This record gives sequence, C-alpha cells and structure tokens, in this order.
Amino acid sequence: MSDYRPEPDSPSMDAPAPAQSPTEAHPPLLGCLYCHTEGTITLNEGRKILGLGSGLPTLTCKNCGSVAVFDASARNGTWRIRYRRVNREPLYYYAMVYLGGTGWLDAEEAMEISRRAFVQRRRIQQVEAGYLNWLNPAPLDPPPPLMSPDEMVYVTIAPVTFQQTSRGGAVLSQEEENVLDSGHFFLTDKKVHLLGQRRDWSHKLQDIRDVTYTDRYWRIYVGSSNQYYQGVNQPDQIDAQLCAAIVRALMK
Repeated sequence: MSDYRPEPDSPSMDAPAPAQSPTEAHPPLLGCLYCHTEGTITLNEGRKILGLGSGLPTLTCKNCGSVAVFDASARNGTWRIRYRRVNREPLYYYAMVYLGGTGWLDAEEAMEISRRAFVQRRRIQQVEAGYLNWLNPAPLDPPPPLMSPDEMVYVTIAPVTFQQTSRGGAVLSQEEENVLDSGHFFLTDKKVHLLGQRRDWSHKLQDIRDVTYTDRYWRIYVGSSNQYYQGVNQPDQIDAQLCAAIVRALMK
C-alpha cells in the first residue's frame, strides 16, 4: 500500500523533467516549468504604465499558454517566478494548484513543484492505463474491523471526513456542515474504509455513486443517502485528482 509522495526518481517513471541548479542558467528560459515543453518560452520585456507595475519581464509559453512574471535579480544570485495566467485543463492540474495557485516562488520551490507536477502527470497516465502496481498494494496484518484479510490496500490517507449532505443534495454551508466522523481512510481493491473516531465505516466499490475533485479536495459519494468521504489536498499526500483517478480505476 502507499501513502504516496511523488518522487521523480521512481524506477517506473520516464526520465524526469530537466533539473538544474538555481544558480546556473535559468531553467524557465530553457523550458516551461508548467507543461515541461522545451523551446516554447518567449521572454517579453516588462513595462510600467503611468508609473504602475513592477516593470519585470514576463515568460509566455506558446504550448500551454501560461504567463509568469520573472525576476532574475532576486537575492543570493538566484531567481523567482509568479504565475499570472495558467492553463486549467485537467492535464495540468497539479501545476495549476501548486504553481499557479501561489504567489512568488523562489527558484528552489518552483523547480521542486515543477518536478512533482511532471511526475503527477505521468502517474495519472499510468492510472488511466490501469497500471497501479507502483502503489505497492498489500493486505494489512491484522486487518482493521470491517476489512477482509484478503483485501489489498492501495492507498491510505489521513485525515479524511465522512459527511452528510442536505436532503436536496446540496452541500450544507460550512456552519451547518454535518460531519459524521473523521479518521484514517483506506482504499482497497474491494471497498473504501474509514477508521473513524466515533465508529468504523465501510462501503463496497460498487456502492460508489460518483467521484469528484476540485483544487481543494476530493469526494467519494456512496449509497443513496447523500453521504460522502472527503479528503483535502495536502502536498505530502496523494493529490485530489490522482486520488479520484485511482478510485475510478479500481471501480472498473
């Protein structure tokens, strides 16, 4: 099983995105940190209008359309970058959340997020092709309550909540949100499990009605009682898009 952290040196991966020391030639000028395409970056001179604006140059990628403000004169002889416009297609989900969803990033931060985005995109492709062995599925010994000894655990995530929507199907407001329980979540080849603080919960994969995700969380809707499991995006765990893709792959 896996509590997954995207690592670019995984033996099942293709060669990772180019990585250079921040103090060497500026990587954003050689290739796009967002889509990892080389030779698609245009450097445009910055300008101030009526004395307003930073005057810093911008980087535009003709492949993915991302636009970033680039500061090559940051402290310690390195650079920093801030994305102003990003491509929101699912293909670039991870980059959109962690590169485009933040402010200024220094060279080391931007390069690390870019590497992770490259790996995550390949992982999505693997999952959609039905290849899940990189998650190292394994049974738990002993298995927790409601889990069979022969169930193979693919993913564990904590914390995850189990929630109830309103009768009309709309999600309740944050103030009225009905959180039934929270705890450790297990995704197996047969079921989803939550070892909650109040009790244990379990649903078969065929009981899943829908799987959705946003830039902040993933949700697994189960049964016919407007209930769902929810986990938030955390940098050191499986991101929402990848989690949803794994669930869908196991449901097939």
